[in-house]
Amino acid sequence: MIVPWLHDVLVAHPEIVVFATLGLGFLLGRVSVRGIGLGTVTSTLLVGVVFGAVIGSDLQVAPVMKQTFFLLFLFSLGYKLGPQFFAGLRRSGLPQAGFALATAVVGFAVTIGVSVILGYNPGIAAGLAGGGLTQSAIIGVAQDAIAGLPVDGSTAQAWSDLVPVAYAVTYIFGTLGAALYISLLAPRLLGIRDLPAASRELEQRLGFHEEAPDVSSAYPLIARRAYRLGPDFAARTVRAFESEAAEIAGSHLYVARVRRSSGIVDPGPDDALAPGDEIVVAGTTPALIARQLENAGTEIADRELLDFPLEALDIVVTNKSAVGRTIAEMRNDPRSRRIFATRLLRAGRPIAVTGHTVLQAGDELRVQGPTDLLEQGIQAVGRAERTDPKTDIVTIGFGIALGALIGVPSLLVGDVPLSLTSSVGVLLVGLVLGWRRAKRPTFGRIPPGAQWFFETVGLAMFVAIVGIDSGPGFVEGLIDYGAGLFLAGVVVTLVPLLVMTVVGRFLMRKTEPVVILGMLAGSLTTTAAVGALRERARSSVPLLGFTIPYAVGNIVLTLGGALVVAVIALVAL
Repeated sequence: MIVPWLHDVLVAHPEIVVFATLGLGFLLGRVSVRGIGLGTVTSTLLVGVVFGAVIGSDLQVAPVMKQTFFLLFLFSLGYKLGPQFFAGLRRSGLPQAGFALATAVVGFAVTIGVSVILGYNPGIAAGLAGGGLTQSAIIGVAQDAIAGLPVDGSTAQAWSDLVPVAYAVTYIFGTLGAALYISLLAPRLLGIRDLPAASRELEQRLGFHEEAPDVSSAYPLIARRAYRLGPDFAARTVRAFESEAAEIAGSHLYVARVRRSSGIVDPGPDDALAPGDEIVVAGTTPALIARQLENAGTEIADRELLDFPLEALDIVVTNKSAVGRTIAEMRNDPRSRRIFATRLLRAGRPIAVTGHTVLQAGDELRVQGPTDLLEQGIQAVGRAERTDPKTDIVTIGFGIALGALIGVPSLLVGDVPLSLTSSVGVLLVGLVLGWRRAKRPTFGRIPPGAQWFFETVGLAMFVAIVGIDSGPGFVEGLIDYGAGLFLAGVVVTLVPLLVMTVVGRFLMRKTEPVVILGMLAGSLTTTAAVGALRERARSSVPLLGFTIPYAVGNIVLTLGGALVVAVIALVAL
């Protein structure tokens, strides 16, 4: 117990407890051993449980606060994973998407079977699924589904409070067991004798290149250099000079500036160049080091000549006159002079930028060039996506409202009303809008910082309040279900992994065994296993199989929380 005056203060101001839980939870979540730890979600849940148990049932946090943060989390999760989720439904991604779906099916079948055998109620069964399959979002979806069951309020509340109890008991092994299995045992079962060696061999065959954060290539794709044209330079037009240099180098370049006795000018294609002129040439690195420029003059370091404003912008292709044209055709447009295309994203994925690349509506084209020319040419391509810290709250607000509304209607199956629930509805709307944003990113901007807050802090706030609310009954539930529930969690975690390892080895012979390890980690959405696998392999190449299964696994496992509640409720009622 705590001193009476502090107890009264905390009961009167529950927001103090919520934020203290958040801070302590994130602090505890930083603790890890060899890359494996509880993580912020489980740590925050446990801290909330302690606060709730110590302060007692007098501490009440408004339920709407819990639901608000959870819906923010679900929407942002769906929004982020939408492109990868729908990519997994295409032909090239179907094997990995099917692998994740099969993992979820086996996991839920085991969960439901164990729960029926042991006589678990919907709350314990859902928590078992969340912890054993390492999917924290199941907590909120399951509690939402339990609230709609045809039982009295006290029973529904008791079941709801048991969800985080079962989750906390089973999640620890779910995380640790999955990480150890995927990094240590699964490679042997897949026939991999030396995981680091197998990873290096696959890297070489695939030409896999791992990019480290905050590290970029020292090779400049586009460069600008200054030259003084020598006395032997044959006078010619800017256009002729550029064409000759491009033929030698096999790449285009432009004369960006010229200094003469009259001053510095931006030359046009028909302007003449003469000996003694000092010029700035912009182009690809091969073009700039061609012998044409070595023979033309001497390179100089002239800050004034080279000091002019440049801009790099992402432009979403929306102009009908640009759709269907190649990069080469766009380059020949006079408005594109001295503007370089450096990157192209299509549905969130990089596409090679060559002269033959055809632009499609919704492509995100990164261009670089002088600010004034770039601003004039934007409209010929589409709409600029400028660096902006603002979040499109209109899309978020209406998206969450629409999703929650979609989840309200229910269908009666026997005596149990079944519905999507507001949480599942919001997740699905987030998926669709995130996918649409990737194809045509002209709406719904969510900067990375805001995305992180909605997803990480949204879920942490939710589980903090869940822990506080369930704290008073947590110890009792732990005593009643603890040992048996822990062993049930071991079964729920390991059986799907073992089954899918066998499936991967004998039914997916065209898939690299090293990649199957990443698929196992992604299907169970366990980021702890990612760290353990990467450390064990000394390479990130296994994670080539992680992205699509992770996206599909997150969605399917989250939706499955409502399924577990519905099936166990049908059995129990």
